[in-house]
Amino acid sequence: MNSERRSNRGPRGGRRRGGGRRPPERRRPPVKGPVYDLYVAYPCETQDDVRRIIGEHKQPYRELEWPYTRVTLLAQALVEEVKEFARSGHPRYGGGYKWVVHRRKGDNPYNQGVIRPGLRQLEHLKIYPPKIDLKSLPPHSAFIQFRFTLARPFRSNDDDSFYIHENPVLKDVVFKIPMMRPSGWKGILRSVMAGQFEEGENAPIIARLFGLARGEAEEGLSNLGRLRFYPTFFDRIDLDIINPHSRSTKAGTVPIPLETVPAGAGGVFTLLYLPFDLVGQDPEQARIQATEDLQAIGQGILMMMRVYGFSAKRSRGYGLAHLQVKGVDGEKGTVVMKGRGMQTFGTLTELPDALELLLGTTS
Repeated sequence: MNSERRSNRGPRGGRRRGGGRRPPERRRPPVKGPVYDLYVAYPCETQDDVRRIIGEHKQPYRELEWPYTRVTLLAQALVEEVKEFARSGHPRYGGGYKWVVHRRKGDNPYNQGVIRPGLRQLEHLKIYPPKIDLKSLPPHSAFIQFRFTLARPFRSNDDDSFYIHENPVLKDVVFKIPMMRPSGWKGILRSVMAGQFEEGENAPIIARLFGLARGEAEEGLSNLGRLRFYPTFFDRIDLDIINPHSRSTKAGTVPIPLETVPAGAGGVFTLLYLPFDLVGQDPEQARIQATEDLQAIGQGILMMMRVYGFSAKRSRGYGLAHLQVKGVDGEKGTVVMKGRGMQTFGTLTELPDALELLLGTTS
């Protein structure tokens, strides 16, 4: 009996994998001499390593002040046995990456240590929210800007392959703030506006606003469109879960965690209408085209924000905004048009009306 009992134990007294108890964790010997590699100085091979990186250990890495640095170091666990622990922590007590970006109550460390300081830096550098001076731009140029709040979570896939979470949300390269690229706004708004017209009717307006591919430009049309889009940076991050269901059993299969911008988060939408190709054209024709363009833009933004969505997984209801909006420097969103002044709007449904007032087309 004693010999059998001894044979079930590992070299350090812990039971072997077949005996019920897990073997002791591997421990890396201390690194000798100066260390110039961040990943050598802060390994992530054991649960203790994960806890020290996150800050839930008796001897945490207090010098890791920026939460994104902690998230980056956790990516080392992708090739280790502690991968799932690094992602979700303990099933009961939590921890790991999930502890950084998700809290049931209160704010999470990522919002506090990455997003808010980053937004303050962008504002201090006068990068975001963007401000446009229409004085030097062509006639009929217009600027639409408003602060919106998400009614449903936002998703946009990031292309960072070295990341602890398998479904990261798109982030800015420098400040690591969740964002929507200008190209994303352009693609979705074009798709929404193309669906508003009957077949063939939308071609001239869509081509004028969004441009044409190289080699497809027709007479009187430019490869460059008249719309200029700006990035949107969001002020929160969180985790969400979707649970695909089997078509045969109607039961959930495998829940899929997603890194998202949660409902309730806010961002600033900015759009510049720049009709550069109308310079030197007949003034009346220029006025007619600008009126048609801006009327279509107002309806397109409303449908994108409230009906179709502007996020990945739009078919699941992601990426919708609340009806109420605010301004960057005031209580209402603004539409400014060169030579026509400014109008404000407090809801997305008021945006087309504000444009109509600027254009002077209201009855």
